[in-house]
Amino acid sequence: MSYVEKINRVLKPPATPSHPLVVDLFAGCGGLSLGFEAQGFKTHGFEMDADSCATYRKNLKSQCTEIVLTPETDLPSAPVLIGE
Repeated sequence: MSYVEKINRVLKPPATPSHPLVVDLFAGCGGLSLGFEAQGFKTHGFEMDADSCATYRKNLKSQCTEIVLTPETDLPSAPVLIGE
């Protein structure tokens, strides 16, 4: 069993997100988003490191945009904003 399969088995995320979008700034590999997804939220990560973004996409069922965030960065509208 792969790591992702084990995490999905333990956390039991819903097949279809039932809560609003969570935007994750400085997302890394998605550790913070993982808990939100386990509770039914859809997440979208923003991360400048390509390897971290690839890991985020692999670990979660969500999009990660590889970008250097600036005050001018256009983010999607979301009721929840998180970041580490």
